[in-house]
Amino acid sequence: MYTIERNGDRLLVNFLESFDYDAIREVIHHVTMLKEYPHTNDIWLIGKHQANLRLHELESMVKEFQCRCPRDATRTKTAIVAEWGTTRSILEIWANALRKRISFELKIFQSLEKAEEWMGIAETKVA
Repeated sequence: MYTIERNGDRLLVNFLESFDYDAIREVIHHVTMLKEYPHTNDIWLIGKHQANLRLHELESMVKEFQCRCPRDATRTKTAIVAEWGTTRSILEIWANALRKRISFELKIFQSLEKAEEWMGIAETKVA
């Protein structure tokens, strides 16, 4: 389903398959309950996996995530990596609603490299 690993100074939530509403709720619960979550930026690597979500479930996802995000957190960014298509569009709707309710930045990217660059953790490439 997914893995969560600490990778340097960030958490990496790696989706291993497509997901539905119950699965995304489990991910939200799991990642926000980690002791390092309030102080560690994270990347959600969804890639090509499909979000099997209904539009009416998005508001519940917004509320779930908002309630689980500590107000006194020092974290500053969450990046979501999702390729183009319906899944990315659904996640954009979710992210737009969520941005108004959380204290850190949330952006969606098409590649892990761009997400890491935005977070300031991209590896320098040598020519």
